[in-house]
Amino acid sequence: TMATMENNDKNTAKIGSQDPSSTADDEYAPSTVLIMLGSMHFEHAGSADVLSLKIASPDERLEALQNASSMIKPNSLESVHVVLKSASISSLFDESVLSTFYEGLAPGTGEVMIHVLPESSAAAADMPVQAGDVDTIRMSLVMAGYRLEMEQSEDGSWILAAKKPGVPEDDDDDDDDQEKEEEEDNGGTRNKEKEETS
Repeated sequence: TMATMENNDKNTAKIGSQDPSSTADDEYAPSTVLIMLGSMHFEHAGSADVLSLKIASPDERLEALQNASSMIKPNSLESVHVVLKSASISSLFDESVLSTFYEGLAPGTGEVMIHVLPESSAAAADMPVQAGDVDTIRMSLVMAGYRLEMEQSEDGSWILAAKKPGVPEDDDDDDDDQEKEEEEDNGGTRNKEKEETS
């Protein structure tokens, strides 16, 4: 299997060939997912909080995505990056690449970045990726529930950025609610104590 994940110790476990729950670090909680579709001639430098997947064929896609998504806690991801060459859009890209990690992305702040590269660096000048080349990706973002934020051409590549809609979770509000509940509980306890001593 070509799909891999990077662990905290920079050990690499093959997704699909190993149960995610048996990784060396049971508390592994990535904040970023990097998905490389097709043959890529570069390696991710590795970081403890990045889950890195390589998917070389459509046959690997479903199993690799399911195994990877099982490691993601709801609303815990900051970003998902998808890197692919323009020729791989029709064969390797489909909506499941985006929908698999939707629940894992934080509402309002969770971002998906899709980097569509030209076939080669030589082709970047003569045949850059065009807006029409990414119609399928654009539609998949919308169908998966994301809000398209930005599109731009850069050095022959095409980059799309989208966010998961929603209101960011605010920890301060949760603390205020908890304090109110504690005050109510303490108030109720004090009233009972007063009744008992009277």
